[in-house]
Amino acid sequence: MGFVWSDVKPSKLINSNRAAFWIPGFAVASWGPFIPYVKERFALTEDHLGLLLMCMAIGAAGSMFIASGLMAKFGCRLMAQIGGVMVACCLAAVTIAPSYHVLCAILIIFGFNSELLAIAANVNAASLERLLNRNIMSGLHGVYSLGNSVGVFLVALFLGSGLTFMMGNLLLTSCVVSVLIILYCALIGSRYMLTDLKVVDDAAHKNEVDAANTQKKGPFITPMLFLLGLICFIMFITEGSMLDWTGVFLNTIRGVPLHEAGYGFAAFSIMMTICRLTGDKVVATLGRRRVLVMGAIIVIAGICLAVMVPHPMVAIVGFGIVGLGAANIVPQTISYAATVKEVPIQRSVLVVNAIGYIGGLLGPALIGFIAHRIGLEFTFLILAAAVIVVGVIAYTKIRSGNIATLTAAAA
Repeated sequence: MGFVWSDVKPSKLINSNRAAFWIPGFAVASWGPFIPYVKERFALTEDHLGLLLMCMAIGAAGSMFIASGLMAKFGCRLMAQIGGVMVACCLAAVTIAPSYHVLCAILIIFGFNSELLAIAANVNAASLERLLNRNIMSGLHGVYSLGNSVGVFLVALFLGSGLTFMMGNLLLTSCVVSVLIILYCALIGSRYMLTDLKVVDDAAHKNEVDAANTQKKGPFITPMLFLLGLICFIMFITEGSMLDWTGVFLNTIRGVPLHEAGYGFAAFSIMMTICRLTGDKVVATLGRRRVLVMGAIIVIAGICLAVMVPHPMVAIVGFGIVGLGAANIVPQTISYAATVKEVPIQRSVLVVNAIGYIGGLLGPALIGFIAHRIGLEFTFLILAAAVIVVGVIAYTKIRSGNIATLTAAAA
């Protein structure tokens, strides 16, 4: 059942969007602590485990081919609710999968629906920014990061509590708790997400015919969308490198013990979450272009500090600085993509996300390939050089101002 968005308090609209961002972050993180148990249960080698994890990426990539059409036809709320329910079912099915091949199929469906949900959340957020004339994208991405942290902590708390397994009761309990949280957010929390994206154009165009034409016309990608996608491509690689390679760097290059090597990513993740949750006010004060350019400079400085000063604590601080700078680049790039006039909003958000996602898939392997030949320190410096491109694109191509002025210009 639909609703008139203007009759709903803005806080309710934003809270529903928060629920949609929470689910994929929380769900994917909840799956993470199960991986060692899955590996042990099916006696998987590293190769088979790698193929298993690739199934999620395959499913996520598949959703990008149809997400734009689904959003245009059914709206964001239905996609978020279906995606949330399917993610919850897949998370529950992981604990009872009878075979490796069934588990592969489950993870393909899991990846498909978690990415569909993430795209719906981003499209809804970009739409609300235009309807409400407010910067909300960074804060919503902060909720995703917060859900990620809570998901890891909650499941790890159950699985690492030291209690004795009795017919998998502890594993089942952690799964049930996660599933119930996801179902609540999907079915109850997301009830005020948009059901028809045409309202965005109706608000921007007083002529309803023009609004309908805007939905139908436009190329699949424009030069501006490609450049915005390139920003996301580079930043997805950068963020992925913090997850996959900071621990290796601290352990092999700085001599940090394995049980402390995770502090680098922890510093990055904490700073990113905090800065995203407070990022909308910063963008409203400084303007989007200045935030993106300054963010790129801070990322470069953080990487250089971590690499060039041979001290473990300095490296950890450097990775935290990277999180500070990177926090608002991707959210604000997606937000800006939604203001590109030639392309429907759901398609522009999807294209930018898809280009960035390719970077997320290729990044860890690409960094490993380069590091094997020239060393991890020089590989990080190459990454810092790539972030210069982000700053140049932001400075030369992105208009300054907040969401209200940009929305008015787009209209």
